[in-house]
Amino acid sequence: MMSFREKNAWIAVLTTLVIWTVYFWQVGVAALSGTLDGDATFWLFVWCLGISIAIMLPINIVAAILARQNMDAPPDEREREIDARANRAGLILLEILMVGMVLSSGLVADFARRAYEADPAGATAIILINLTLFALAFSALVREIIQIVHFRMLD
Repeated sequence: MMSFREKNAWIAVLTTLVIWTVYFWQVGVAALSGTLDGDATFWLFVWCLGISIAIMLPINIVAAILARQNMDAPPDEREREIDARANRAGLILLEILMVGMVLSSGLVADFARRAYEADPAGATAIILINLTLFALAFSALVREIIQIVHFRMLD
């Protein structure tokens, strides 16, 4: 039987892949085509966040109820070990992505100066913020996938 934490990881992975792929695809296409709009990007983010919460929260509650599992149950030793491994890998990936983003910030600024002559500083900020969001989302996704792999391998 799948533990609640594994179910939670599956729900997070599927929701992230569907909702946030749409978000980052739309933002990336707009950024690269020179049509990035800060207000539209903000509201797209708010909608994607709201949809993610609206999907993940009820599904996790229903999954816990149907399986008669406690959402607040403390993790057992195996779950703590899996969580620690996934956290370690996710944080290492996040650190690498953040360093990469900082090192590429000059390229982003140069691109913004060429593609967004009216407001290169604003475009640079929006692009860097979204690169940060991508780094956070991608490292969280990888963390959840690592948890699933470990739950499956250690069963």
